[in-house]
Amino acid sequence: MERKYWLAMPLLALLALVLLLPAGSEGNGGEPITLVAVGDILLDRGVRRQLENHGYAYPYLQVKGIFQEADIAFANLECPLTTGGVPVLKDRALIFCGDPENGAALREAGFTLLSLANNHSMDYGGEGLSATLAVLEENGILPLGAGRSAAEARQPVYVGVKGNIIGFLGYSLFPPEGYIVLPRHPQVARVDFERMPAEIAAAGENCDFLVVSFHWGREYDYYASEQQRELAYLAVDSGAELVLGHHPHVLQGIELYRDKLIFYSLGNFVFDRQIQPGTDETIILELSVHGGEWQEAIIIPVKIENARPRPVQGKEGKEILQKLQKYSRGLNTSLVIQEGKGYLLNETAAANSR
Repeated sequence: MERKYWLAMPLLALLALVLLLPAGSEGNGGEPITLVAVGDILLDRGVRRQLENHGYAYPYLQVKGIFQEADIAFANLECPLTTGGVPVLKDRALIFCGDPENGAALREAGFTLLSLANNHSMDYGGEGLSATLAVLEENGILPLGAGRSAAEARQPVYVGVKGNIIGFLGYSLFPPEGYIVLPRHPQVARVDFERMPAEIAAAGENCDFLVVSFHWGREYDYYASEQQRELAYLAVDSGAELVLGHHPHVLQGIELYRDKLIFYSLGNFVFDRQIQPGTDETIILELSVHGGEWQEAIIIPVKIENARPRPVQGKEGKEILQKLQKYSRGLNTSLVIQEGKGYLLNETAAANSR
């Protein structure tokens, strides 16, 4: 499937918009597209052992078809990909690093862009983050929410596909752990309540559909905090069409706010075993976008076994979706479970289906 990507830069981005869109497109929504999103990918610790035994493609064998068929595929990369750099000063058990060879496996799995705006991307300092950016770029994967300077880290990413311009911004609520932040050095984009409204509004003006990703929330908590909800509302009020969250390592609820979807936590995705309940249960979100609006959200239940995500149906799948329904109570969301999947429709699509 042909995809066209570019990074946003003042003026040059507008020229790229004209040059990269398919002939006849005016950037007004184009054909329907599918955006797939999942949660955290960790390529160290127990996952590393599985990769050493089975190869770098191992984690994606049962799900790559979903990503490859999508127009855009998104995840949060929870570790740098590097053989260099110096580990930062923090608990050694919480310093992560994946092999650069994972870049090709992520590309072959079908990922379009990966968020690096999290508290582990700089576990090997600025050098490790720079190496990660290079690995992703060499493999045609767009890095989000990180850059070789503070200014670059905060730049939106635009994806042009089927006449649509899909924009992305990524932010971390948490600072890089054990690292001294310097504006002209590599770093991740941090949440900034004063700067974000203007950044989100400006990005939204240059695309048909804007996704804002947040690394936030309390680990192993199934319910979004007030701070998460405040940030999500700020993003939507500023122009976001979709909010994607990660970091808690478990699923959290889905909220419909001003007709925009907020996924407070997509949970783990490629991850080793954790003792906390719910860390091996996750989802794949398939979102249909048309005319600058989401039309339908299909939620595929997934179990993580030996660091490998596996779509599940029957009783296993229904239990995961029922838990997601529970976490979403009071959030203005009606998640329908049917034939082993969860479904959400916007008002227009729901009316047309009657």
